[in-house]
Formats: sequence, structure tokens, C-alpha cells
Amino acid sequence: MSWIDSFTAVGAKIGNQKHLGAVKDGFISLMPLIMAGSAALIIKNIPIPGWQNFLPEFIINLCNFVWWGTFGFLAIFAVFSIAYHLARAYNGDPFRTGFIALASYLAIIPQTAIVNGEPAWGFINWGYTSTNSLFVAIIVPLVAGELFIRFNKNKRLLITLPESVPPAVGKSFSVLIPAMLTISIVALIGLFLEMLTGQDLFDFINSLFAPLISATDSMWSGIVLIFLNQFFWMLGLHGPSIIGGVLEPISLNLMTENMAAFAAGLQPPHIMTKPFLDTFVHLGGSGATLGLLFAIFIVSKSKLFRTLGKTCIGPGAFEINEPVIFGMPIVLNPILALPFILGPILLVIISYIATDIGLVNRTVAIIPWATPPFLSGLAATGGDWRAVVLQAINLTIATVIYLPFIKIADRLEQQKELEG
Repeated sequence: MSWIDSFTAVGAKIGNQKHLGAVKDGFISLMPLIMAGSAALIIKNIPIPGWQNFLPEFIINLCNFVWWGTFGFLAIFAVFSIAYHLARAYNGDPFRTGFIALASYLAIIPQTAIVNGEPAWGFINWGYTSTNSLFVAIIVPLVAGELFIRFNKNKRLLITLPESVPPAVGKSFSVLIPAMLTISIVALIGLFLEMLTGQDLFDFINSLFAPLISATDSMWSGIVLIFLNQFFWMLGLHGPSIIGGVLEPISLNLMTENMAAFAAGLQPPHIMTKPFLDTFVHLGGSGATLGLLFAIFIVSKSKLFRTLGKTCIGPGAFEINEPVIFGMPIVLNPILALPFILGPILLVIISYIATDIGLVNRTVAIIPWATPPFLSGLAATGGDWRAVVLQAINLTIATVIYLPFIKIADRLEQQKELEG
């Protein structure tokens, strides 16, 4: 127990870390935009011969506009959202922190282009506002937000106006110096880095994260991510919340490239994305606990387990499995620990191989995490019916893996009920 307590403490610290939490919450806030852009992309590019010829030009243009208004400026939205949530974590001023971070981000965007053979100023490539620049859009609001919040707490940097001045005006002027300092420092960092490396901040950061992106898109990274997710859940900690701050931006970057390839009629390049895990591994939630519920209905005879199964099957169908995890409980349960951890790892291996050899399409859409199985398979892969078959196979495998362990746990529970 002391060994488990040490891991619990570490996991809790990671889950409560302000900067990781700001990144995770920032991207969660963007989910309506992300899903709207994904839906527009899927509607426009359903892989049915002649589909785009069938669609009215008005619908195609509408889908293009929706995509441009969401994914085309997702980096801009992410900067504000992450800085906003960071300020909330520090009990600071969320809106002003978000605006200052956004101004800092815009200050470092390269604005030169060659027009008619001559260098011109004031042109911004859309790659700096879209998902292509997400890593910079994560780092800048964390740095700018941290600076502005700290400067704002220094009373010597605040301008105090008479009480006769309207409060809104007074508060705006009071943070004038912290705002100027924050934007200037971020701009200077970008300028000095360009002078030292010959690269702008965007190219430099993207080159640093390129190996991490490449390493993430592998079966082994999926195994590690699932193991950590399940392990933290076993300790009673919310696994997705702990690893989400790191996983979300990388997965979104991979998904953007998949979506671009899908729109161009090409093979999406990446397999190991978050929608891949949500679709083929988290069947019923972390641990593929929909299989656990099916196992309960097949072999369980105890009153508690039968009641729990009936109660949890509804939420489980929509990927909500906290009632199972804490109701069985799975947390700190030595009997269910093995299938809860090893079962999803096996599903990762099976699903990755099936996708890699072309039996199933790669994921090309970001879907709501609460989308029920089978519907999620169709939506995430752009309408591939084979994804539904793979989900059914994985659900069967998960059920079979849970069966003997549920039988053991059920016998113990029956003994308790008889003694009671």
C-alpha cells in the first residue's frame, strides 16, 4: 500500500499541475470548434464514388467555410483558451491574460512575403494561425500567461488612477505596464532566437517536437499510453486527465495531417491518434469496461453485480464508466487489475495491426468522446463499415478476457451475500 500511495501522490501532482491542466482544459474548451470542423470535412469528403459531384456547390462551399473558421484559426483560439485557463488556475484575470497572450503570439508571427519579386510586409501565412502551429500556440500562452500574471501581482508595476475614473477604464490602465512588458519579452525571445538559430520561433519549435510526434505515432507509444491511463485509473486517479495535457496537442497535430490527406483523397499518414484509441480501445470507457458489463450478464449470479450491470450499461454505452470503476470497484481491486490493464493493451495491438495492414481505414475525424461504439467507428474513419466489425471483434475479446476474472469476483461476492 505504501508503494501504491507513492504512485498515487505522483499521479495527483501531475493531474493538478497548473500548466498541464491549462493545456488540457484549453483544448477541451475548443472541442465544439474541433468537432464542427471535423463534421464539415466528413460531409464534404464521404468516400462514396461521385459524392462531391452529387453535393450542391453551396454545401461544398459551406463545408469549406466552416473548416476555415475552425481549423484554419485553431492556433489562435488555443492561445487564448490556454492562457485563460492558466489565469483561472492562478485566480488571475482570465480575459486580460488571454488577450495579452494572443497579442504576444501575434507579435512573433513572421509577416514578410515575396510579392511580385519584391519583399513585402504585413502578410501572414495561414499556417501560423492553423493547427500547423499548435506547439507554439501551447508554449507562448504558458510563457506569456505566467509573465503577465506575475507582473500583475507586483503592485509597483500597476498604475493607480483616481476613484473618479470608471472602474473598467481604471483596471485597463492598471495593467498597462505588465501588458507591455509581457508582449515585449515574448517578442524579444522570438527575435533573439531568430538571430541565434537563423530560424523563426515556429520553425525552431516544430523541429524540436518533430521526433516526439514521430515517436508517438507507433504501436509501442499506444501501449505505453494505455498502460499509464489504466494504471492511474487503478489508483483511483482520472487517467485521461493526467496524460491529456501531453496527448491532446500531439494527437490533434496528427489528426490534422490525416484530415488534410483525407480531403485530398490520399492515404492518411498516422494511426496512433486519440480518436483511434477512443474508437477501438476505450469501448465503454477506459479499460473497455463495456466488455466487463457483458461478462457480468453472462456469468454473474450475485445480486450486487447483476444490479450494478443493469445500472451501468446505459452510461457505459456512451463511454461513461465511472460507475463501474468506482462501483465494482475496479480501483485497487487485485482481481480485476489484470484484465483492466492487459485487455486494452491487447486491443491496441490488434487494432494497430489491423489498421496498419489496411483492413480498416485510419481515423480522419475527431468525434465526441461519448459517441457510442459502432457509430463512433463509422464516424471516426469516414464511414468505413469495417471499423464497426473491428469494434465488434474487440468488444468480444474484451468480454472474453473479463469473463474468468468476473467469475472469481462474483463467487467472492456471493459468499459475502450468503454470510450476510
